Amino acid sequence: MRLPRRPCSAPSRQVAIVNRPIRSLCRATAPAGAVARFRTAEDGSLTIFGLVIFVMMMAAGGIALDVMRSEVERTELQYAIDRGVLAAANLEQGRDPGAVVKDYLRAAGLDEDSVEVTSEASSLDRRVSVTAATHTKSLFLDMLGVDELVQPISTEAREVRTELELSLVVDISGSMDGSRIETLRSAASTFVAALLDGRENLTTVSLVPYNHSVNAGTLLAGVFDFTEEHPFSNCIVFPDADYLRLDQASGTRMQRMGHFDFRTYSSRGNAAGLVAEPNCRTDNYAAILPWSNNVTELQSRISQLGARGATAMDLGVKWGTLLLDPSSRDELAELTTSAEVTTGERVNGGFAGRPVDYSAEGTRKVLVVMTDGENTEQWDVKADRRTGNSGVHVVRECAVSPCATPNGTAGTVTVNHFGINLTVNLFGTDGSRCGRVDSSGRIIGAEWGNSPEGTASVTQFQRNRNLLSVGLCLARFDDTENGRYNLRYSIAVPGRGYWVPHLNKFQSTVYEASKAVHLTYRQLLGSVSTSYLANKIIPADSNNYNWNTRVDYFYSWQETHNQSRADANLSRICAAARAQGVIIYTIAFQAPTAGQNAMRDCAGTGNETRYFDVEGLDIAQAFDDVLASVSRLRLTE
Repeated sequence: MRLPRRPCSAPSRQVAIVNRPIRSLCRATAPAGAVARFRTAEDGSLTIFGLVIFVMMMAAGGIALDVMRSEVERTELQYAIDRGVLAAANLEQGRDPGAVVKDYLRAAGLDEDSVEVTSEASSLDRRVSVTAATHTKSLFLDMLGVDELVQPISTEAREVRTELELSLVVDISGSMDGSRIETLRSAASTFVAALLDGRENLTTVSLVPYNHSVNAGTLLAGVFDFTEEHPFSNCIVFPDADYLRLDQASGTRMQRMGHFDFRTYSSRGNAAGLVAEPNCRTDNYAAILPWSNNVTELQSRISQLGARGATAMDLGVKWGTLLLDPSSRDELAELTTSAEVTTGERVNGGFAGRPVDYSAEGTRKVLVVMTDGENTEQWDVKADRRTGNSGVHVVRECAVSPCATPNGTAGTVTVNHFGINLTVNLFGTDGSRCGRVDSSGRIIGAEWGNSPEGTASVTQFQRNRNLLSVGLCLARFDDTENGRYNLRYSIAVPGRGYWVPHLNKFQSTVYEASKAVHLTYRQLLGSVSTSYLANKIIPADSNNYNWNTRVDYFYSWQETHNQSRADANLSRICAAARAQGVIIYTIAFQAPTAGQNAMRDCAGTGNETRYFDVEGLDIAQAFDDVLASVSRLRLTE
């Protein structure tokens, strides 16, 4: 019989059985698998893990505290340095930049000797740089061998006195009529005011309105070298080669557009005896206002803009770039001193030396161009009609009689004309001529007794008469003075002699040849519209002998540019400007596709942010965007 095993935990049994090993007895009495369960048991392990995490958290907290202390010191130093460097970089600051920065550190309770200051300065630019570092003693990181935390600091400030030269080229063609021109006037007026606000001494604005021509006005005609076929209007025709360059070639004259009218059918001259609707206006309406910083004058000019005519974007941009080009420096200088310039138009003397070179540091050149259309046709008189005799003679016959001097006496009178004493024969009661001197001293319907070739004074008189088209009635070729005179024309017709309209016949000699004036093309086209000339003065005769003559005189003008040619010239001049660093912004204001494409091309590939497509009437937003972009250009390099 086997006795049951007793638990090995009974001490009495372990003592009593002395001959059996205790280890064997315990194994014999232990539950099955107890050792294996002990090895895999996890009871109490979380406590050990928690102790490890606690130690790590304490270390991390200490590191964070050291880092935070270092960051606080860095922030304080950075803040003080930033304030100091901004003050030191101010162009109006007269003190040493290093001393200014250290003053700010000392005021903040920081070590002023812990920074290194360097600076570069000129009259237009000041750059100040500061380097420093914070050194923070470690409280906990030293246990890891890091005795201090070092954070380097560097900052730089620069103030650039950026000067701005800007040309504003705006469309005033007929399609701009109505709400479009109204919104343009408002937006452009606000634009120039904001652009010049506080920067009047740094910024010049050239206003260039355009339609099918650009009226340079008497202001620019007085300083640029225009050809002198006539003095009546001030538009320029640029050859294609000029669109490949930005300057006006030295020694060359700018070709003045002919003075002519192909639109008017009737004969209705103005007070000077000139055509009613010339291709280029005779007044200063919509004339260029160059290099201005006068907000009042600029806004006044903008407010007067109307809308008529065709579109020549290339011509507007050509003038806009010319006024940015250094070759115009002498012309600008002349407008700062000329006594003939009005106060509103006078260029500020501080701008002498502008336009600056394209490479000049501290100056931005900006071109802003807007259109609502697309390039169309441009016109001028034919080259062979700019000078020379026309083949047309005219006599002014008195339609009433008798004629006399103001005191009632016919005969001879001596008058002073442009400083020259002239003897004038006044024809009286014979009715063939009606010569007199009116109450203002003007010679009317007279001829002079001196031979035109006889003396220098008479030659000078003839020159003045031709140039100014005032004084003698003979210079007013289409003016009957309310029926006081009859105009008698003789037109040379090859192979037929002279057509005399009022006699309705050809004859071999000029009508009243001794009294008739042989008109130059300048005199003829400036006084009579080509339509009236071809259809009224040279009417068709029964055998149609006059047909070729009528066509020839009517087409004394020609188309100089069509759309494709104008687009090509626009592309060339814009590319030339961009190549010299001119920043171009373009605005398509409800423009057709061709106009949009022209504006994109002018801004240039890769400059999409400088092209603005305005679909509604909110052109003001486009000008605001341009203003914001220009402002960023002024503040950064």
